[in-house]
Amino acid sequence: MIARSTPEYILAYILLQLWGPSMLPAIVALALHNGGIIGHLIGRQTSSTKLRADAATGFNRYSWELVPRVYRSFLAFLFYRWEIIMRETAILGILGIYTLGFYVDSAIQNIRFDRAMVLILVTALLNIGVDTLGRYIRRKLALQTMPTC
Repeated sequence: MIARSTPEYILAYILLQLWGPSMLPAIVALALHNGGIIGHLIGRQTSSTKLRADAATGFNRYSWELVPRVYRSFLAFLFYRWEIIMRETAILGILGIYTLGFYVDSAIQNIRFDRAMVLILVTALLNIGVDTLGRYIRRKLALQTMPTC
C-alpha cells in the first residue's frame, strides 16, 4: 500500500538523497510504485475470482487455476503501466535524475531552446511510439483487464 500510494517522484527524491545522482533511484522508484499498483489491481481481481471447489490446494491451485485466469489481465496492466512509465521518466529529470527530462531542463537553463525543442520532440515521439506499440500488442494478444471466468 505504501509503494502504490507514494508518488514515484517522492520515492525517487528519497532514493536520490540516499544513492546520489544516477538512473538507479528513478528505476527503483518506478519499479516500486508501479509494482505496487499492478499488485493491488491483480490482487483485487483475484479476490473476486470464483475458484472451483474440487481444485487442488496451495501452490498448485495458485499455479494451475488462478494464474491462467489473471495472466491476460496482468499483461494488459503491465503494458499500460509501461506506457505511463515512459511518460513519467521525463518528469523525473526535474529532480536531477539523468533522463530526457533532465536534459530538457538543462537545455532550458543554458538558454539552448533549439536543443530543448528537439529533446521535447524526441520525448513526444518516443511516448507516441510506446503508446502505439502497447496498443498493438494488447490488440494482437486480445488482452483485457477484466477476467473471463
